[in-house]
Formats: sequence, structure tokens, C-alpha cells
Amino acid sequence: MLHYLYLDYGGRPQYRRELKYSLISLRSELGQEMGQGADARIAIYTDAPTVYARWPVEVVDIAGKTQAWSGEGLYHHRIKPAVVLDALNRFAAPVCFVDSDSIIRPGFHAEVAAKLAPQEAWSVTKTAVVMNHFELMNPFPPLKGFRTDLPHLGRYRYDTANSWMFNSGLIGVAPAHVAVMEDVLALIDALIGRARKFPAIEQLALSEVARLSQIPIAEVKGPFQHYWQGRRRIYMANQIEKALSPDWNDLTAPKQWEDMNYWAVRAYNYWYGVTHMFDGWRK
Repeated sequence: MLHYLYLDYGGRPQYRRELKYSLISLRSELGQEMGQGADARIAIYTDAPTVYARWPVEVVDIAGKTQAWSGEGLYHHRIKPAVVLDALNRFAAPVCFVDSDSIIRPGFHAEVAAKLAPQEAWSVTKTAVVMNHFELMNPFPPLKGFRTDLPHLGRYRYDTANSWMFNSGLIGVAPAHVAVMEDVLALIDALIGRARKFPAIEQLALSEVARLSQIPIAEVKGPFQHYWQGRRRIYMANQIEKALSPDWNDLTAPKQWEDMNYWAVRAYNYWYGVTHMFDGWRK
């Protein structure tokens, strides 16, 4: 049974509203808003478990773990792969981490489930790692010459010709990938002193460990709308606030899902820029 994972820590209201909107869209895709639907479960990893106590999800309390999972607070995005590894061990089943700043579209669950199924190629059975989309080759050129040792892969060397990075808005893995996630965390820890220069090292680490382990990376893009970029995120904050019920425990789907029309996003950001241009001057 596939387990979808969300993460909430730090208590920022905007991020919690994003999570609620994304989770409602996922429940709609799974058919769970009617109390039935796809063979899948949703878990929320959070440092505030009481916030989600009345939601029809599994809640995992990580209040005592966020410090260690974030590299003692040095790199907060380390928590994402730490959650994935914990979920693999906890549920002993395939899991898919979903970034909160996302909208789930029809066909998402079927695509994720299909791409996480073991595939046979040239008499070798492989289970792909699911990620959002390819970003670029040689994502951090200053890492040229960087080397470290990983617990399973052994010697790692950043390769300016072949190192690559996919977006980790999604992280879909199976129990066969436990060693992969352990190497991912080890690689992040080796890079963590460089986190200010390299703010997406969890993406690099997962992409690189999969590449060197000869594990395919399967992209899921169409039915997964990831609006992490600044302009679209500002726009969505306003749209989500208008669309959701003020009752935190009301998980009723909005009448219409936001499609982030290009011109609507530009118009709102123009208006937002004009009306907030002096915000930085306020004390």
C-alpha cells in the first residue's frame, strides 16, 4: 500500500494552508473525500500533532527529532529525506513525499504507483525513484573535486560532466531504496557545511545516489503542479486563503481548483508589488 507523506514543522500559517490545499487535492484524486477510494494512505509528519488530530490521516510526531533531522538546525531541508527514510522503515511499503506547495491533478496516483512498480529491463529488475522533474546537469560547479565516502556506495566524487539534479517536490521510493536514502543523508551531511552556497543539496544528493546506484529516476510532471517559485507562490497564498474554509478541520474541496493562469499570476503580482512596495520600511 502506497503511503503519501506531508511535512509540517515550524508552525508557519502560510505553509499549513498550502499543505491543507494540497492534501485536499490529493484526497480528491484518491477518492477519499467520500470515505473510500484508492488503496493508499496519507501521513503527516509534524512537530505539532494536535493541529491534525481531527484529520483522517496518520499523524507522526517528530517534535523531538527535527533538530537532529535538520543537521542540528544547519540544513532544514535535510528533514525531507529523513522523513522518507523513517516512513520506509515505519510502514514497510512504498512511500511518496509530497511538497506542500503543490496541487494534485487527476491521474497522479496512477502514474506514481505505476512508476514505483518494479520494472524488468535486460533481465534486471529495477524499481525507479520518483521525482518531480529534471533541473540541470552540473548543478553546483564549485563542488568540482569534492569527494566523500558513503556507507553503501563507497567513494563518491562530484563529476562536472555527469552529476545532475532533479527536483525533489516529489520523492517516491520503495523499501528496496532504504540503502539509497541512507546514502542520501550521508551525502547531505558531508555537504552540510556548504549549505549556504548550495541550498538544494537534498535534491543533488538523491539524484546523485540514484545515478551512481544505476537506479532510474522517473519524472512525474503533468498531474503534479509544483508552484515553489516566488511569483506563483505569492499568487497561490492569496488564492488558497480565499478558497479554503476558515474551519481548519473542514477538508471540503473548493468548487474549482486553481490553474495558475499565466496572466492572472502576473496581474496579481503586479498589484501585490504596488500595494506592498513599502513593507520593508515598516518597523
